[in-house]
Amino acid sequence: MENVIPFEVGRIWFDGAPWLFLLEIIFRSTLAYLYCFLLIRVLNGRAVAQMSMTDMVLVIALGSAVGDLTFYEDVPIIHALAAMTVIILVTKFADRAIHNQDFLKSALSNSPILLVRDGVIDMAGASRRDLNTLEVMELLRLDGVRNLGEVEWAFMEAGGQVSVFRFDKPRPGLAIVPPLDLLPIPPNVPSPESGETASCHCCGLTMAAPPEPGRSCPNCGRSRWVVAAPAV
Repeated sequence: MENVIPFEVGRIWFDGAPWLFLLEIIFRSTLAYLYCFLLIRVLNGRAVAQMSMTDMVLVIALGSAVGDLTFYEDVPIIHALAAMTVIILVTKFADRAIHNQDFLKSALSNSPILLVRDGVIDMAGASRRDLNTLEVMELLRLDGVRNLGEVEWAFMEAGGQVSVFRFDKPRPGLAIVPPLDLLPIPPNVPSPESGETASCHCCGLTMAAPPEPGRSCPNCGRSRWVVAAPAV
C-alpha cells in the first residue's frame, strides 16, 4: 500500500486526475442519464409506486452500472452501456417469465395483503408487511377514513398501494382522527361501562363492553378499551 498523507487536498479532491477529466465526467454522466432514460422508457414508464421485486433489482443493478460509467475513467463507455442494456433485457425476460409461470409469480411477486376486515385491523396481515396498527391507521387516513367502522375491507396491493372498500352504512368503531399517537388516551379516562359499545384501542375490534375490567381483546391481546365512536 502506498504511503497516504491524511487530508491531502489534491488526493481527496482530484486524486491526480487532470482538470479536463471533469469535462469527461460531465459527458459520461449526461450520456448515462439519457441512455438510462431511454431504457426505462422501454419498461413502459412504470410508476415508482408500482415497483415489483424485479423492478427493485433493476434499480439497484442499473444504478451500479450508471455510477461506474459516470466517473470511473477506466470503465469504457461501450462496456457500461452494454451492461445497462443486458440488465434491461434480463428484467424484461424476468417480467415475462413471471407473468407466464404461476410458480415464479408466487415466488417473486408480492400478493395483496388483508389489512382490515369489518372494521377490525387484521394483525396477521399487518405483520406480514411489517406494519403496526398505528401505521395501518395512517394509511387509512390518507384515504379519508375517520373511523374504522367505515371500512369493510382494506388491502395492501402488490404495488404498495392501499385499496379501501367502505360499508354502505358505516358502523360504530374506533375513531382514528385525530391520530391516536398524537392524542393518546390519558390513563385516568374510565373504560366503557357494561352495555356500552366498546372498541379495542389497538386494533379497533368493536363489541359490547367487557363485563370485567382488563379483559384482553381476542384479536390483538391488548386490554385497553374505549367507547366506540358513533357511525357518521
